Amino acid sequence: MKSKILLIPGENTLEKVSCCDFLFPLDGFCVGMDRTFSLENIPDHSYIYVNRLLDSRGIEEFVKLLPLFSKKVKGIVFEDLGILNVLKENSITVETIFYGTHGVCSSYTANSLLNDVDTVILSNDITKEEIDEILERVTKKVGLMIFGHLPYMYSRRTLLTNYSEHFKLEKKKKRIVKEQFSKQEFLVVEDEFGTMFYDPLVFDGRVLLNKDVSYFLVDLRFEHVSSIKQFMQDFLTGNTIPNTTDGFLYRKTIYRLPPKGGV
Repeated sequence: MKSKILLIPGENTLEKVSCCDFLFPLDGFCVGMDRTFSLENIPDHSYIYVNRLLDSRGIEEFVKLLPLFSKKVKGIVFEDLGILNVLKENSITVETIFYGTHGVCSSYTANSLLNDVDTVILSNDITKEEIDEILERVTKKVGLMIFGHLPYMYSRRTLLTNYSEHFKLEKKKKRIVKEQFSKQEFLVVEDEFGTMFYDPLVFDGRVLLNKDVSYFLVDLRFEHVSSIKQFMQDFLTGNTIPNTTDGFLYRKTIYRLPPKGGV
């Protein structure tokens, strides 16, 4: 494996791992995280993660951090294109990695974005076959998320609080809920910025490790491991990991529902 790994550490103890760079979720600029990091307290020349869609106030708060970038930030993984505009307007030179959770599903989208960013991370809503086709057509190397709970939906509303109040349950910021018709379970996480829905099983995409890409993303935000170094050693040597899913690698998502009563 030649490609570098970006690793979101979650609440695990930080350990230096030769194949990985830590990707630090930025405090105040991420949603659906158990642990975030202030820019002042991360190592110099680190990668940071911003997955919130920012309003005007959020952009203003982000701009306040820019004086620290030359020392602290080597690269940034982001979802809001406003981040890219802020970096350009302020002549901030860092590695730019666009990760629109559900946004990069074709080579057309990827190549359009690659005109303005260093790389993108493909969506996990596409199949292995579709990934292979995209990798053949992109103008630069792109990244792949290969481990972590797949995000399904984000809302700015406090849906978990509303759910708990409606069913008179103890209020929690994280719980498994079951949709009553499909019986599909979701891991639901709420914080001050809204609510995220995830697959309760962790996505294991190690079948993609032979791909020549810019980065592999490993997301341990909800995984508690005794040692990140040992976890990565087991992960890369193919040891079995329980309670995993292959996501959409071998099944296409539904693009258009049939009419009522139709096929």
